[in-house]
Amino acid sequence: MNKEIQYIIKLLQAVYDGTPWYGQNIKQICSEINATTALRKPNEQSHSILELLYHMITWREFIISRLQAGSDKTMKYFEENDWRKLDHSDSSLWDKGLKLLEDTQMLLIRLLDNQEDELLNKQVAEREYNYRTLLHGIIQHDVYHLGQIAYAKKLLK
Repeated sequence: MNKEIQYIIKLLQAVYDGTPWYGQNIKQICSEINATTALRKPNEQSHSILELLYHMITWREFIISRLQAGSDKTMKYFEENDWRKLDHSDSSLWDKGLKLLEDTQMLLIRLLDNQEDELLNKQVAEREYNYRTLLHGIIQHDVYHLGQIAYAKKLLK
């Protein structure tokens, strides 16, 4: 039985392309941003929207790696790629990033859909927490960075 996992999937879907209680979802906000805006930084200390997008992707890829059998990517790999260097002169990275985010969303949901709720109590490899914490954490992480993206979008108008 995977009743709790189904609930987590619904939360992931609401944040990504559904109707979250706080307002616009990821796809809605990102659809209002063009590559030129995404590649700019609101100020010297800020991340660009592009960097925020790829940061979100990295941690979805981390979860996927932990759910897929045979993944050999270590925590060090994800830490090194956390705030990866991006070529801010390459406007194609925005559309590639949006596609990668969509791909990771679909794969994450597909992998979760095949799991039983017992997974949620298991410890995540190389971490000191379980999958319940990890999966609720990625939802919180996405919402947190979506807020940053929405704010940066306003600043860059």
